Amino acid sequence: MTSIREQRGLDVAALRDHFPSLTRTLDGSRVAYLDGPGGTQVPRECIAAMADYLERSNANHGGAFTASVETDALLREVHAAAADFVGAHDPDEIAFGPNMTTLTFAVSRAIGRDLAPGDEIVVTRLDHDANVAPWLALAEDRGLVVRWIELADDGATLNLDSLDSVLGDRTKVVAIGLASNALGTITDVGRAIEAAHAVGALTYVDAVHAAPHMPIDVAALQADLLVCSPYKFFAPHLGMLYGRRDLLERLAAYRVRPAGEELPGKWEVGTQSHESLAGLLGTFRYLETLGAAYGYVAGDDTRRGRLRAAMSAIREHERDLSRGTLERLATVEGLQLHGLSDPDRVDERVPTFSFTVAGHHARPVAQHLADRAISVWDGDFYAWELVRALGLSDIGGLVRIGLVHYNTLDEVDRLVAALGELTA
Repeated sequence: MTSIREQRGLDVAALRDHFPSLTRTLDGSRVAYLDGPGGTQVPRECIAAMADYLERSNANHGGAFTASVETDALLREVHAAAADFVGAHDPDEIAFGPNMTTLTFAVSRAIGRDLAPGDEIVVTRLDHDANVAPWLALAEDRGLVVRWIELADDGATLNLDSLDSVLGDRTKVVAIGLASNALGTITDVGRAIEAAHAVGALTYVDAVHAAPHMPIDVAALQADLLVCSPYKFFAPHLGMLYGRRDLLERLAAYRVRPAGEELPGKWEVGTQSHESLAGLLGTFRYLETLGAAYGYVAGDDTRRGRLRAAMSAIREHERDLSRGTLERLATVEGLQLHGLSDPDRVDERVPTFSFTVAGHHARPVAQHLADRAISVWDGDFYAWELVRALGLSDIGGLVRIGLVHYNTLDEVDRLVAALGELTA
């Protein structure tokens, strides 16, 4: 019988108990991990799965002996679970690698084999450089023309109204991000994908910063290729690629010859980090538990349904986190938030907030907070084009806090109090 549960608010205290690192203290103060955009903490389910694999099944794949057979089973299961997480219907459409950047360089080079001088690629001023630099390098090597989707006048969103003027008959690739890792802005990539497909172009979607915060459905988006990073959504350091099967089969991958043409091995260059993939499965189990307890599962009480329910519940919870954080940051004298600041527009962002403090470079602000056991990032966070477009390079870029579902407004209160000390 299908389980039906009405969504209810997250019990954050109970969920925090799944994350051992959240109990850490420095000089008597509990560490506030507000550094999620650079990599999140992992639940004990992930840690246990990694330890179990290393204790029992640590082997390369493809062998006849027990540990290798168990590794093969692990690899099949994690591809299937990852497909469920992003809404793909074929586990072979998932490929893993060391990180999103490495995967993007590999895929961009493969796509480039089919491009001719004068063909056009489109990138944006809002994206992480991992979805910009590989395409710029490809353009330089192949004599391609680069078109840019610029920032809108608000300096926080993309000017998608320019799509008609940016895209054309020679557009071959549109590379765009689902959520900004610097400002938290959510971009309507569905609109960009539809416009790209109308001119026969492929789309390459960077979902790294969106994945910890919201459900992803590659089928609904009609994405051709989409990448994310499990270490940004409570798992070990990994990169993860989705690609339409026909596209992955057609493109010529750079690989060793024994790897063959079968998916997904064609795109998984070299031996993977099997223990990390085991940890990713553990993380998916944690998210399934969250989805079953707090999400809305109706007619789809499967792993896919529970994962979607988990991310929907997280998304709803984080709207309140965003509103509360915006209200609190607005009380700090001398703080300028860069990005969407209207609490009524939280549906257009994730709880990532970047700011400058009048009279202070970014690194000393981050160090001041670190001395008080508050972890934040400073710099450009590889949003290289964005920080230069905002004219902030000379003051060390931005200070960034990034909340995920295990963070609390009490931690934000600590942040605000510490910033108040700095600006008093």
